[in-house]
Amino acid sequence: MGIEGGHTYSKSGNMDKLSTPPGFVSQTSFVLRNVHRDRESSRSVLGQDQITGFGTDDADSFKMFLTNRPWILHNHTTPSSEALKPMKSEVRARRVPKVSKNVVLEEAPVFNPTEEEFSDTLSYIASLRDKAEPYGICCVVPPPSWKPPCLLEEKKIWEASKFVTQVQLVDGFHIEDPNIKKEADADSDDDTSETIKFYRMERGFMHTLESFKNFADSRKKEHFSLKDEVLSSKDSSPSLKPEPTTEDIEKEYRQLVENPLVEIGVLYGNDLDTTKFGSGFPLSGPSESCNYKTSGWNLNNTAKLPGSLLSFEDCESICVPRLSVGMCFSSQLWKSEKERLYSLCYMHMGAPRVWYSVAGCHRSKFMSTMKSLFPEMSGEQSKVSHPVMIMSPYALSMEGIPVTRCVQNPGQYVITFPGSHYSTVDCGFNCLEKVNFAPLDWLPHGDVSAQQNQDKSRKSLISYDKLLLGAAREAVKSLKEYLLSKKKTADNMRWYNSCGKEGIFSDMVKSRVKQEKRRREFLGNSLKSQRMDKSYDDVSKRECCICIAHLYLSAVQCSCSADRYSCLSHVKKLCACPWDSKSLLYRYTTDELDILVEALEQHKLSAMFRWGNVDRNYCASRGITSSQPGDAGKKTDEDMPCNNNNNSGKDVEGGTKEQMKPRKARLIMEIMNAKEGNDDEKGPVKPCSKKSTRPCDSSAVHTAKKQKQG
Repeated sequence: MGIEGGHTYSKSGNMDKLSTPPGFVSQTSFVLRNVHRDRESSRSVLGQDQITGFGTDDADSFKMFLTNRPWILHNHTTPSSEALKPMKSEVRARRVPKVSKNVVLEEAPVFNPTEEEFSDTLSYIASLRDKAEPYGICCVVPPPSWKPPCLLEEKKIWEASKFVTQVQLVDGFHIEDPNIKKEADADSDDDTSETIKFYRMERGFMHTLESFKNFADSRKKEHFSLKDEVLSSKDSSPSLKPEPTTEDIEKEYRQLVENPLVEIGVLYGNDLDTTKFGSGFPLSGPSESCNYKTSGWNLNNTAKLPGSLLSFEDCESICVPRLSVGMCFSSQLWKSEKERLYSLCYMHMGAPRVWYSVAGCHRSKFMSTMKSLFPEMSGEQSKVSHPVMIMSPYALSMEGIPVTRCVQNPGQYVITFPGSHYSTVDCGFNCLEKVNFAPLDWLPHGDVSAQQNQDKSRKSLISYDKLLLGAAREAVKSLKEYLLSKKKTADNMRWYNSCGKEGIFSDMVKSRVKQEKRRREFLGNSLKSQRMDKSYDDVSKRECCICIAHLYLSAVQCSCSADRYSCLSHVKKLCACPWDSKSLLYRYTTDELDILVEALEQHKLSAMFRWGNVDRNYCASRGITSSQPGDAGKKTDEDMPCNNNNNSGKDVEGGTKEQMKPRKARLIMEIMNAKEGNDDEKGPVKPCSKKSTRPCDSSAVHTAKKQKQG
């Protein structure tokens, strides 16, 4: 017995003529059809297949969607056909500012230091701050004598070191290069895997510097040759066109971004680790390059220079220089340096790079404008990584945001200041190297960055408190040395000028200690308190389980979980356990932190020695020395070999005034240490330091003590 209303169909019938499946009534107007992939007719401009799953209508919609985008998308996944219509309507709803052709950007300042000025990297950069920071960026042209060898041109790096490129789509189109397809097929078992990766812009292909330069030069020549052919076809007397200038390339790039008429894409090598790929600056080699190896302008040294707070932190992603390799029209989207750090960028070789910058003083207006143009940057999505569109700097200028322009040529440095946003476009093949650094005037920016990261539950790459306390130890040591021996070294004077009642460093330490005391007082005496033991530092960076903030000065732990901690602001969210099951862990007591503030703010020797005792006890409990990374290679008075009777007795009997100062300072320090370490001022004098090679001279100690009492 058959089903009522059923029909019988022949298997050999023409199924393509059926408008609906057998036994169903059509409720819509569409017609089902089988879409066949035609590998020959559906080749993309790269010689690769069209994206699987797109029919003819979908492909047209996708292309229309791309032609309506006046920006560049970096690392953006190609949308599926289901997502095309809502994305298309979203783009059309955006407000795209109209750009006038008469907009002229202000040029960033360019500085030409003398040999003497150039010798001290951080001091010279500090001298530029007042003039250059309002622009957000500046260019430094080294003296003519600065000609470091470029190790990237050595054969082992130029021809052998490989790197992975990124694909950047200018207005969403691709570069025509069938060789890339062949390389992809040769490296993959599945002939579509690399194609999908390319279209999704997850990664490009492996290149050496040599192969990338050949690729970049040929694409640049091809692009401008095709354009010249179009222009010459309108001219009855065509002539040979010269090499495009920086202004020509910048104008062409602006046309691609603001009024897209052509299909183009580029490759870009970004964020290459110099410890793996190789640095352009010498780390070792012949003696004639010794000055370049030790210079502060060698980016391998910049982050750890005396005076850079990053010398108190081991963060490879920030302290290690990174390479970028560009080609014509490769670009960086609008970005700001991590943790609002300074950056120093050097161009080793190649075509110019054009920088556009918005200074940190216009940061809030810049962010509000970008969020109004791209609503996806606000709300919950701003907490996660997402594609960010690059806006024309001229469009931002039309929105009332001051934008600065800077052209960097080979052999020149570009400095970006804290909080500034910048974007770049390359004019051809080039190689650049960049690193971050943090002088003392970065501290206010670092404090703001740490607070914003905590408020938005963003992971910080560096511990602000660790940098601050590490620098405080170094400051106390330098102040003590200066006050006792009057040694006006560069380090001593740097710390002396940054401390005191109006010093920027002492102000930042005082502010942080005040904040820490207020948070601990808020908790009251309801929590058990204990000093952090050695096991707490077994993990390099303890983090709050709620806001991911680094927990260096203090933390709260519950007995229910040994590896779960919170900051003092999120104690209630740590767990549901009773209050008495939680413990406050601290590195220093509030009284000890007050001693540190007193030592830095008031330049009091007694407070410095008391803090020294506190810090020595802290370091001894962890089996570490109190010396800091910045002390490497720096000799103290105790480390210097002392003259004894074999040196004709000059230092003992009546040596020069300069020779007597270190000895006198050391004796006074020994007396002060003895007085700080004993409640009774008449207690015994401590023996000489173990590091000193000088035998203890009790008569000299007695004489110095009498002079002090007198």
